[in-house]
Amino acid sequence: MKLQHIRLITFLLTFFTNQTSLLAAQEEVKGLLPEVRLNSENEELNMQKSFNSEIMITKSENKAIDTLKKIIKKNNNPKEKADLLLRLAELYMRRAKSGRFFELDIESRNQLKNHSLSDQKTQSSLKLAISVYEDIRHNYPQFHDMDYVLFNSAMAHSQINKIEKAQALYTQLIANHSHSKLIPDALLELGELYYNQRNHAVALDKFKALDKYPESRAYPYGLYKSAWCYYNLKKTNEGINQLLAVVKQNPAKKDADETVDERKYNLRREALRDLTLFVGETLAPNEVFGFFSKITTEEELGEIIVALSALYESHSRFKEISVYTRQYINAYPHSKQSVKCYSKLIETNETLKQRERVIADLTEMSKFCKKDKVDPTCLDEFRKISLDISKKWWDIWLKNKNNSEFAGLTELAFENLLSVDTTVAPDSKSRFAFAELLFQQNKFEKSSQNYEIVSLQQNLDKTLAHDSLYGALFAIEKKLEKQETAALVEKQKNLSLRYLNSFPNGEHLLDIQYKLGYIAYKQSDYDLSLKYVQPLLTKNKYVQLKLKSEDLVLDILNIKKDYDLIKNTVKNILSNSKNIPPDRMLALKSISEQAHYSQIQIESQKLSVLAQIDQLIAFSKEHSETQLGQNAYWQSISLAFSKNFDVLGANLVLEYLKQYPSDKKKLDALKDATKAFIDSGNLNIAITTMKDLAAIDINNSLQHKEHVCDLLKINNQINDSRTCYRSLLSKLDNKKRSAILVKILQTFHDRNQAEYIQLQNEILSFDIEPYATEILTTQAKDLLAQKKHTQAFNLALKVNARPVEASARAEARLVQASILENEFNSQSIKAQESKLATVISMKTEKLDKAFTAYSSAIKMSTSDKIQLQGLQGIERLYGHYIDSINLISLPDTLSAADKISLKSELTKLIAPFESKRISNAKLIANISKIEIGNGQKIVWSDLSHENTVSPQARYPLSKKMNSYYPQDDSAEAIKKFIENKKYSEAEKMALAKTATPEYRAIGLYYLSLIAESKSEYEKSLWFIEKALAANNTDQKKLNLFNYQKAKVLYSVEDINSAFKYFDKLLYNKPPTPEVSVIIGIKAFSEGDYLKASNEFSRLSTEQLYNYGVDIIHIDSNLLKGDIELAQKLAAKYSSYNPDRLEILLEQARIFEQFILNKGRALEYYQKALSKSESTEQQLWLKKKIEFLKIAKSNQITSYSGGPQ
Repeated sequence: MKLQHIRLITFLLTFFTNQTSLLAAQEEVKGLLPEVRLNSENEELNMQKSFNSEIMITKSENKAIDTLKKIIKKNNNPKEKADLLLRLAELYMRRAKSGRFFELDIESRNQLKNHSLSDQKTQSSLKLAISVYEDIRHNYPQFHDMDYVLFNSAMAHSQINKIEKAQALYTQLIANHSHSKLIPDALLELGELYYNQRNHAVALDKFKALDKYPESRAYPYGLYKSAWCYYNLKKTNEGINQLLAVVKQNPAKKDADETVDERKYNLRREALRDLTLFVGETLAPNEVFGFFSKITTEEELGEIIVALSALYESHSRFKEISVYTRQYINAYPHSKQSVKCYSKLIETNETLKQRERVIADLTEMSKFCKKDKVDPTCLDEFRKISLDISKKWWDIWLKNKNNSEFAGLTELAFENLLSVDTTVAPDSKSRFAFAELLFQQNKFEKSSQNYEIVSLQQNLDKTLAHDSLYGALFAIEKKLEKQETAALVEKQKNLSLRYLNSFPNGEHLLDIQYKLGYIAYKQSDYDLSLKYVQPLLTKNKYVQLKLKSEDLVLDILNIKKDYDLIKNTVKNILSNSKNIPPDRMLALKSISEQAHYSQIQIESQKLSVLAQIDQLIAFSKEHSETQLGQNAYWQSISLAFSKNFDVLGANLVLEYLKQYPSDKKKLDALKDATKAFIDSGNLNIAITTMKDLAAIDINNSLQHKEHVCDLLKINNQINDSRTCYRSLLSKLDNKKRSAILVKILQTFHDRNQAEYIQLQNEILSFDIEPYATEILTTQAKDLLAQKKHTQAFNLALKVNARPVEASARAEARLVQASILENEFNSQSIKAQESKLATVISMKTEKLDKAFTAYSSAIKMSTSDKIQLQGLQGIERLYGHYIDSINLISLPDTLSAADKISLKSELTKLIAPFESKRISNAKLIANISKIEIGNGQKIVWSDLSHENTVSPQARYPLSKKMNSYYPQDDSAEAIKKFIENKKYSEAEKMALAKTATPEYRAIGLYYLSLIAESKSEYEKSLWFIEKALAANNTDQKKLNLFNYQKAKVLYSVEDINSAFKYFDKLLYNKPPTPEVSVIIGIKAFSEGDYLKASNEFSRLSTEQLYNYGVDIIHIDSNLLKGDIELAQKLAAKYSSYNPDRLEILLEQARIFEQFILNKGRALEYYQKALSKSESTEQQLWLKKKIEFLKIAKSNQITSYSGGPQ
């Protein structure tokens, strides 16, 4: 705006000079009237002066116009009148320029009315001027200055945007006034109009027409404009030639002081500037320097290189800039433009993100600036560009400190900057900034060094001197936080002492005094520390420093363990300090309290663990409202847990959480407490604490809730556990939901309940494995037990087609094998002579099918139970087949010789099976151990009436097995409580045992006995497993626990599951009655009848009878050959219950098979028949009695055969 104002004022002054004598009288005032001189110091004042000047000029213009119009009106001389009209048109043209001022400045336009001026509009003035010009053209066609009229009228028309009219007027001037001096200007203006209309071809013609006027002022401009026409017509080379012509016509300055035509010189500069654009599009970067060096001076060339760089930069041709800039630097190493070229190189490489190149260029520029005769501005420019780059990289790094590359680059940039630093005129601020950068990079030691360099420089600003010294100290302190060395500490001390001496009134003086005290404190020089710190206790104005000093003094006293002096010091601080904040008051009291606490810690070392806990609890109660009181309580908990008093610790946790419910350690504490309650068997409390856990541990809430359900199940709260599990189902995914359904299923003992069946159906619908397969297998077994053989077989077949592990399908295969075995047993081999071979073949074929089924079941599972059932099934197949062939009734149609021959062939037929049977028996012996415990149920329809009933070895029921109590002071009392069913009292005593590490295992054992007595077998099993886990070394307890686990497992699962724990007891001496029974059964199953008999003899017949092994006892003596003793034992056992079927059948067996007295045997069978309640058994007994009656009549006295 100011420049425009100056141009307007200059124009108006020219106007005044050419007008009246009044204005002419003012020419001597050095170009500006005093009242319109611009004051560059006050823009507002300048604007007002410009406005006043414009008002004065406008009033003069208006007055001149009015005067001239009156003169024209009175003048009738045509020649004079045309001149006067021309002068009037010029006044309108000049007033149009004045109008522009007010149009550009709205505020000025609004003030016109205050000066009795109407709104001055440029367009109105121009139109008035045009009307006057048109008046001259039409009414004075022979006017001597008609070319001037046409030219100015064309100018006015172009300014009101009547371009075609303007073009017509310029054309008329050129056509009709060929000798006019205005023709070159008209051609130039006409060409400009066409150029502005983008009619570059016509414009070029007009500009080229100026070639006829090489001496005109417009000619060089014509050349210049024609170059742009060529450029826009895509004739860049022709355009370049035109610009070169301009450059040639307008020579450069020979030196800076040479006086030249500024207009021509400026046109040359414009042409050179535009050449950068033209040449930049046509020449390769490596040709640019050579091109311009031929037509320019050194200074001009430098400017062009810089301008060309800007052009390339605007077109993103960054990579090409370095080519000609480096050429220039090499050609003119001392030019100040080389400095700019270096800067441009650095900026360009930074734009290209070639940071290593930037560093290299900075390094090169720093060396360049150090050379002799280099432009003195070089170092300033170097510092500027270095600082700009450093600042940019620093900012980038600050925005993302993970980008360590920029920190390193900034550091290198600063190092380059400081490489030109001198001791004469050091760049203190840049080095200070460098130190700051190093500090931010955590390069504290190097940072401190640079801060210190600044602090040691002469004639520093006080603030910088202070800040640099303090920065050096602070950086060293930060270094010490990471790495403490004696040298660094010494440096800290020296800098601190220097600060105290240099800045006795420095803002950090007291802080540094404290730090010196703290250094002495760290070096255990407590007296020196107190020397520095003690005076600070009176500095009440510096609250934080005073507080730190108080704390340090108190800590030194604490180190000396002078707890009484600590209390006195606290007392003095409280009495001598004013306005102590409440929290500080509490803190000081806490220190006094801490001293008390510390004294307790010392004293507690002489006390037992429980006494220490009691002491801490007492302290906590005394200081229940303080953190230390809380800490003491927590310490008592930690101490209890660490010394294995976990139940005590757990109970303390519950009390602690009541008092401090918001403690952050709440979750972990509750977890530890819950674990302790579980480990110690406190299930009721454990369930409650686990529920609390679920409520506060949101992330693991479902897991804790599931544990609650598990504990409820273990605690025999079956309905609650089911409800609990059910509540989880809707919150779980299918996989976890399936597992919960299985857990619910496991809570049922009655498989006929509707809910149990519904659960089974849910598991089957979700196809949860292996449970779905187990359910289907159980259903198949149930169908088998109901003798629904076809349905059982088909279901087992489906089970075996399921995509599960073979081991999961093995039991279903046993179901199939059992059905095939039944079909095999049902196949009779009684037949006429003609069909005998066929029925034997059918019998053998069914044997093979059943054998294959049992064999495949054995292969499908490694379970001893499955292996044994499979082998036992094969044993039965072999036995039945061999017996069937041996006892086959030969057709009466055969001769005696044929019968002997056939019998011989049949003997050969069974010989391989007898051999296989022996091998199979060995396999059974290896696996079985005592698994025969419950024997096989006799299928009376499959038993030949020609055979006797072999004894069924059954393991005694678990409820008949005694419970044993350890040699413990609580044993007798707990035993009585259990016998009298006072379970609550027994549990209290047992839980008192589990609370201590020494007796936990025994306490858990008692809890197992209590649960077993209440028929809570799963709970009992859980307790005994905990007892086993708690007992690691005591072998006597281990035997006791293994026995209890075996006994409970027998109740929960079966004898086979229990045996591996019984097996651990078999070799303990002396054995318990139960162990003797186990050893006896094991020996019997292995064929060691002598050992079996000896083991059974350890017990009375009444004990053996109660354990249910009386028949095995009898049979062990029979099979070892002591028939007489066996007969006596049978009589003895019979006396306990003469009507018992098993003893009647055993006595019948003794007489029939061993004494060979079929008459006596017949008596016992007949008595057994009278007592039997089984239809199948009765049918067999009837056949047996009939068989014996026939045999009795044919009985011979000699004994033949062995035991059947």
